[in-house]
Amino acid sequence: MAENLKEIKRKIDGEWQQALPQLSMYSKNKFYKIVGPFIMGLELLHLPGGEEYRPYFVVYSFCGNRMDTDLNACLAAPIILKEFENKKGFQFNIPYNKHTDYFNEVLESIKQQIPLPLDGDILLRELFSVIDEYTKTLPSSYLRAMVQETKLKVGLYISVGVAQKVLEQINKRDWDPGHFKMWDADVNIWLEGLKEQVNNRERLLKQITINKQDKKMIKLKCSELKV
Repeated sequence: MAENLKEIKRKIDGEWQQALPQLSMYSKNKFYKIVGPFIMGLELLHLPGGEEYRPYFVVYSFCGNRMDTDLNACLAAPIILKEFENKKGFQFNIPYNKHTDYFNEVLESIKQQIPLPLDGDILLRELFSVIDEYTKTLPSSYLRAMVQETKLKVGLYISVGVAQKVLEQINKRDWDPGHFKMWDADVNIWLEGLKEQVNNRERLLKQITINKQDKKMIKLKCSELKV
């Protein structure tokens, strides 16, 4: 039975790859493309019990949570994790042994709900809009702040001027110091650290380049982030 399920999963991966040729297979159940300073794509999450899976849209940053973060740390947690819903508004739970029955419906829903285009380059304003909408869904001021920090780093990839505008927006927000303390962090120290990052653009660009040159990354399809 285990061997049979393994073969089913392999075929399912193949069908997703064929249906989404804009993405490259990074590993089993993970399909990505590189867009400038970030990675985006689709992941098939295996649900508890091992009989079903669920697709998610994901975005990872090559910047990580610190400017010296390596690729493994960057891929440890997505900056955006978006679920897809069926016509009834529920998440998809797709049985492996009934994948064919669900596949066309799921694929069509994904194409309608995916927040960023899979084809071609992506505009900075499109990405920023998706980041801002996703930030609103997060329950903690600290978690929202970390996503906005990634937005700043993406802006810094484009130019210092763009990053400074993002920093101005961040400084205007009313961050909850208590939420930061729960994560053993200080909001004022964090804000000062953002200023330092804006002044060290070359360091950020160097780290992004190193991570993009990883042997696992160079096989992925690429697009660019445009202003």
